[in-house]
Amino acid sequence: MNGEAIKAQLPHRYPFLLVDRILEREPGIRVVAEKLLTINEPYFQGHFAERPLLPGVLMLEMLAQAGGFLESGPLAGKAIFLAQVLDARFKAAAFPGDKLRLEVNPDASFGDLMRIQGTVSCDGRVLCTAKLVLKSAAGPEGVA
Repeated sequence: MNGEAIKAQLPHRYPFLLVDRILEREPGIRVVAEKLLTINEPYFQGHFAERPLLPGVLMLEMLAQAGGFLESGPLAGKAIFLAQVLDARFKAAAFPGDKLRLEVNPDASFGDLMRIQGTVSCDGRVLCTAKLVLKSAAGPEGVA
């Protein structure tokens, strides 16, 4: 799954659509997605000019967006947004040219919230692990 199919599922658009492809999807169990980092990404211009690297908070947003494809519990079929970061560990940096693997699993759901666990890796190296809370969009247009 890529391109228009991803846009149909997520409310995000350039420059904040941070999932390029869905590689594997077991609804309610697991999603594996991919993000290709190019030097043309807008955040690399100032973070940092001498040695561009991906801001860690964007790794968290990538995991949250991948979580939108879990189609589980209260968030099934709804637009999602990152509501809370419960735990995040940054172990290594990501740079232009990296192909990031985003893997997310549901942990628990309650009301219109879902807790997920995620890992960002590149070439077998774990860059980031996190527990996040996702929330369904509040408004009828899919925007909170």
